[in-house]
Parts: sequence; structure tokens; C-alpha cells
Amino acid sequence: MKLSASKGEPGDLRLATDRFPTLDHVWIAALFLVIAVRALAWPITPSDFWWQIAYGRSIVELGAIPAVDTFSFTRAGEPYFDQPWLAQILMYGIFRLGGPALSLIGLAATLWLSYALLLRVSLTGDRSVRLATVMVMLSLPVAMTNWSVRSQVLAIPLFVAYIGVLRGWRGTSRERPYLWVLPVLMVVWVNLHGSFVLGGLLVTLFFLGELSGVLIDRARGRADSEARGNLKALFLWGCLTAAAVFVNPRGAGVLEYVFSLLGGPAIQSIVEEWQPPTTQTIVGQLFFLYVVVVGAAAVLASRRPDLTDVLVLGVFFWLALSGERHVMWFAVVSVPFMVEQLASVAPADRAPESRQGNWSVNLAFLGTMAVAVLCVLPPLKTKLPLPPRLQSLISPDTPVATVDALRTDATAPARLFHTETTGSYLMWAVPERKVFLDARVELYPLEQLQDYRMLNAGIAVDSLLGAYDIDGLLLDVERQKSLVEWARSSPDWEVRFEESCCSYWVRKPFGEM
Repeated sequence: MKLSASKGEPGDLRLATDRFPTLDHVWIAALFLVIAVRALAWPITPSDFWWQIAYGRSIVELGAIPAVDTFSFTRAGEPYFDQPWLAQILMYGIFRLGGPALSLIGLAATLWLSYALLLRVSLTGDRSVRLATVMVMLSLPVAMTNWSVRSQVLAIPLFVAYIGVLRGWRGTSRERPYLWVLPVLMVVWVNLHGSFVLGGLLVTLFFLGELSGVLIDRARGRADSEARGNLKALFLWGCLTAAAVFVNPRGAGVLEYVFSLLGGPAIQSIVEEWQPPTTQTIVGQLFFLYVVVVGAAAVLASRRPDLTDVLVLGVFFWLALSGERHVMWFAVVSVPFMVEQLASVAPADRAPESRQGNWSVNLAFLGTMAVAVLCVLPPLKTKLPLPPRLQSLISPDTPVATVDALRTDATAPARLFHTETTGSYLMWAVPERKVFLDARVELYPLEQLQDYRMLNAGIAVDSLLGAYDIDGLLLDVERQKSLVEWARSSPDWEVRFEESCCSYWVRKPFGEM
């Protein structure tokens, strides 16, 4: 059996009757096994996951989306727009059915769907399966820094679907009817994650790029009536896609929310993943190395990139330069472009019989990778002698034991200070215990976030704790090391519980100070 892309049938992956597994099978299997290992091996991080399933639980139990904050004591009653409510319900439902194990499996399944679609989009014309698979693999190290169990990951397959529909519209006429998918997917996307604006951006860029091409051809006396008709179709469906954005609980207010989030000073100045990539971080180093690869594909190919390619890649490159969390989107849009470029210089496929490779070696390689997946498959990995961080289903940084101690403490403090990730876990584990802040950074004023950073650094501790009337500390021993040292040296505070990741402190009664 042989998996191949046949000429004249864009993107057609078909099984022929040659020996299994061929080299093409090996490349494709390796791609999806790598994705599975990365998705399943890393534990769930506490920052966004816990507050999102806490909201999902609240929505299900109340039968309504909360309109004001009910989780913090610093912003209680303040308006809060919960944009990714649909993702939260899905995440909560999966967690309720199977806990962290099923949540990680759901992450792997979502990524498999995303990259199966991306491979399908990249396999057009007579391009080699192996070439497309290699290009997808090259994009993984850049993209996987954003892979975690949170609402953002649910947007990846929708983003890839938009690329596929738009590239299909631009290419072969038989795929043009699929433009109707764009507004349908937007109705879902606008309620899943704020990245829905990228769908509208893709439609706009493809329209402007193709319109520019038509205008240039007209100026040169090569007007194409079919191209103008295609632009009218995209304009129509693009308008319907824009209208679909308003199908959400807040209507047009969702756009105000997203753009205020993008331009918010708190987000831009404090949150690490919103900072521009630099060569000082692994994410930045991978990104700039990948940019060199994309540039080489553009320069070395005999095919010159067209206006649409340049426009799409240029805008998403600029977006990636503005923040590390946007690097993933650039990696995804660049894959079909690189395949299209390099297909023009890649050597012709060899005869089928020469592409089989060694059957036993292929099978052994696939078997080895399958064993690697089994080793990180929850809950099996919890029973294997893996490194502690990989052995866990949830990150060891999650203060499970400390929060349990807090829950059972009859004299627990009312106003805790903690990290934003701990706040997210508190929202899930003890929702009655109101938090100082959490990963919903856009909810909190810049002044509070600056005070938070000062406290973490052990600066002006007495005055800041007094200003917020803090009577308890739940501290991360690594991220808040300075504050932990301050608490140990202070006669006013006593430790009630400690574990490897964190410690729980209370202010001593006045007579004991």
C-alpha cells in the first residue's frame, strides 16, 4: 500500500496497493506521533486552564454567562466580558468526564485535527507528501510553544480551515463553493477565542491581494472577467463572515473587547507571552531561525511569490514580531507557502518501487515512536519512572496540597496574596475563597498589577499588604522568592503549610507579634 498525492487531484491523499509501510507512511506517522508526544508529555499548566474551567462550571451551574466579576475581592462586582464562554463549557465538560487525563487527550486530538488539515491544505497539485510533511515538521518547534490546554488551542483548526478555504478559492474552481464555510465557522470561533479576528484578517488579506493582482492585470491589458467574478463571491461571503462576528452574547462589543485587550497597557507591559520575541528567549530564537527558513524558501524557489503570498506572510510576520503568542499563527500560514515555493525546485518523485524504503526498518521506526507515545499516555505515564515534571498530569507548580490545607483551615485568612497562576487554581478549587488576582489580566488595573510585581520582588511589602488589607500569603517558592524570604524574617507572619512548590502564611494575632 502506498500513500501518495496524485497529479491533477489537488490535495488527494489516496492509498494504493503497494507494500505497507512506505516512506511516505513513515513521514506522516512520525509527524503525528511527534505531535502526540509533545501534547501528552507536558502536564497541564495552571495559568489559563483552571480559571477557564471554573467559568465553564459556573456557566453550566447558573445557566448564564457571568457579566461581572465574582471571583476576586479586588474587583468584585466590576463588569467582565467572558468572551471564550463556549470553549470554557467544552473544556469543563471534558474535564468533568475524564479529569486531567482526558483534557490532555483532547489537546492531542485537537492538534492532530489541526495538523491533518494543514497537511491537507499543503498537498495540492503534484507536490510530494514528503515535502509537505517536512515543512509541517519544521513549523512545529515554533508553534508548539503555544500548545497548552486552554481556549486558544481550539482556534487552531478553525484558523487552518480558513487558510484552506481561501487558498482553495484562489486555486481551483471546484473548491470555490466552500466559501460558505467561512461565516459558519466564524459563528463558532467568535465564541471560542479572541483570535477570531484573524479569520477576518485572512479574508481581507486574500481579497486585497487578489484585487491588487486583478488591477495590475487590467493596467497591463490582461483583464480577467472570471477573476472579477471570483472576487465578488469572496466579497459577498466576506461580508457574511463579518456579520457572523455579531453572533455572540455581546454583539459588536466583542470587537471592543478584543481591541482593548490587544492595546491594553497591562497586557503589553507585563504579560510575558505578549512581549515581542527576542534572541534572549528560546521562543524568539526558534522564531528568527524559522524566519530564515521561510525566507530561503522564497528566495531559492524558481516561482516568485505573488502579491497575496507577500501580503499574508508580511502581515503575520509583523504580528509575530509584536508578541510571542502570535508566533504560532505565522508558523501555520507559512507552511503552504513554503511547500508551494519548494515544489518548484524539488526533484521529481522517484519511481514508486524506489520510494518504499526498507519495510522492516520503516516498521521498527514506527514501532519505536508508538512506544514513546504509549509512555506518555495518561494515566500510564504516572506509573513509569519518568522525570517528575513529565510524570504528572498537572504541573507540579499547581499548589494542590497547599490549597487543600487552606480549605481545611478553620481560621483561614479572608484576603490572600498569591501569584496569578495560583489565583486561577483557587478559582477552580475553592471558588468561595476570593482571589487577589488571576490570569484574567485584562480585568485588573495597571496600578494593581504594578503593586503585584513590587510585592513579588519584596519591595514596600508592609505598606502594600496594608493597602490591600492582606491577612494571608500563598507564595510560590520560586517566583516569589524575595517575598518568601521577607515572610521568614518577619515576626508578624507564621507559616502554616509548606510543600515543594509553595508555602502558606498567616498574619499572627496581635498579641503574638
